[in-house]
Amino acid sequence: MNNIASIRQKIGMTQSALAQKAEISQPYLHDLEKDRRGARLETWARIADALGVTVADVMGVDDDDRKAAEA
Repeated sequence: MNNIASIRQKIGMTQSALAQKAEISQPYLHDLEKDRRGARLETWARIADALGVTVADVMGVDDDDRKAAEA
């Protein structure tokens, strides 16, 4: 599960504002937040940049997942 909605809400940003800033459609963002659709890494990066966090933060990757991936 990703963290888009929780991060977005924590900083007080609407779906519409995030979608515009990340240059994606609001319905697509809604589907991403609900894990109904996938996204390319480029899209995750644009969302992370718009929220001011890392891609790992947005995708919900924790330190244990990162360490396992590096092993």
